[in-house]
Amino acid sequence: MKKILEEVKDAVIYQINLRVFTKEGTFAAAEKFLPDVAATGANIVYLCSIAESDEEKDPSSWSMRQKRSLTNNPRNPYRLNNYFAIDEEYGGDEGLRSFVKKAHSLNLKVMLDLVYGHCGPTFGKDHPSYVKRDENGNIKINNYNFCSLDFSSPELREYLWYNMEYFVKEFDVDGYRCDVGASVPLDFWVEGRRRVEKIKKPFIMLDECEIQSRKEDQDEAFDINYCQWWTQHCFPAIFNSGMPAVSLQIAYEEADEARNGAVLIRAIEHHDTANDMYYARVEKISSHKCEACYVLCYTVPGVPFLYNGCEYSDTSRHSIFGKKGEFTIDRSKDPSERISFLARLAELHRKEEALRNGTMLFFDNPAKGSLCTYVRTASNGEKILCIINLGNEKVSSELDFLSEFSSGKVLLERGTQVNGKTLDIKENGFLVIKKEAR
Repeated sequence: MKKILEEVKDAVIYQINLRVFTKEGTFAAAEKFLPDVAATGANIVYLCSIAESDEEKDPSSWSMRQKRSLTNNPRNPYRLNNYFAIDEEYGGDEGLRSFVKKAHSLNLKVMLDLVYGHCGPTFGKDHPSYVKRDENGNIKINNYNFCSLDFSSPELREYLWYNMEYFVKEFDVDGYRCDVGASVPLDFWVEGRRRVEKIKKPFIMLDECEIQSRKEDQDEAFDINYCQWWTQHCFPAIFNSGMPAVSLQIAYEEADEARNGAVLIRAIEHHDTANDMYYARVEKISSHKCEACYVLCYTVPGVPFLYNGCEYSDTSRHSIFGKKGEFTIDRSKDPSERISFLARLAELHRKEEALRNGTMLFFDNPAKGSLCTYVRTASNGEKILCIINLGNEKVSSELDFLSEFSSGKVLLERGTQVNGKTLDIKENGFLVIKKEAR
């Protein structure tokens, strides 16, 4: 396994879906809000796919998700028509150049979305040798109703490797998020990274797939993988259906067992959950629950991941399929308190050695349905204890490990009271204590 980049250890990713980020849906409009993004402590802006999308209006070439959105918009940003053209809907080439320049001025790196597993029907017709075909010569369609790209074609590989180089050379981007990356052969990504790093280094690569899908991802190709079990399964089920909080520990350990030390994003939501599960958005359930989740995401090993409008505690519907101005972030709330909270978490994530490089150990506790309890330990012996109540009720519990931290420094706290080994913690409360090395 390759050495983890310092830039990855410091990373906090903020995802922008341009169609929702502003009413205008353009790079120029988004630029105005980049200072707010930087103020959260995020240092990477990841843009949903911005390449030119296919305008084919026949619904038979639309994904079921696209149809279920009821937006009746054929222009799905993940069904591409031209891999080298920046969609004019967002402001074209010059819009992206300006956006990247503004982001860099705020010390924000820019990560683009690569959609290489499939393409739109127009691209398939225009590039017949780039798509998979069945024994009768018909284009193979994947489970999204899109054309599948054929990586047995040397010409396709060269085309897409050049595409990876192009965005770095022409727009000075700093990383790629690779849509359904495990659907593309790993050797393709290894060579693509090698070519990109001849132009710009360090360069950050994020695979949307779980590390369990392909344990070799982080040997040479990728720096980070997704962790969908948290985002799409655990958090909604904990808050809506009473799944025990210990399920997060189980999901963490399953990934770690698949690839010890692999780096995963730690997200509450992303564009897919806000798009398809918007009635169950965690922020919609409770801002306090959201903040308790953020404490977890910033204090376990991994890369914290923020989504579109989180600094405004946004609860509105989002959709990658919406038309311009149809869905947008609700910026009516004062973001200062949430921004300050996220900035404090980012500071702890980067500056506390136990959180940045430390080992991870979960503690058993008598309230596994509600409490997450774990300690991070630095190589010098410094320890940080984290206790988070994801339940709906106050918990009073005796925790033997609390006594070790009786003289520790409280780094973050909400709704807790400690008396010896006994902890009283309100619903969605949290306690983060640092014990200095002896």
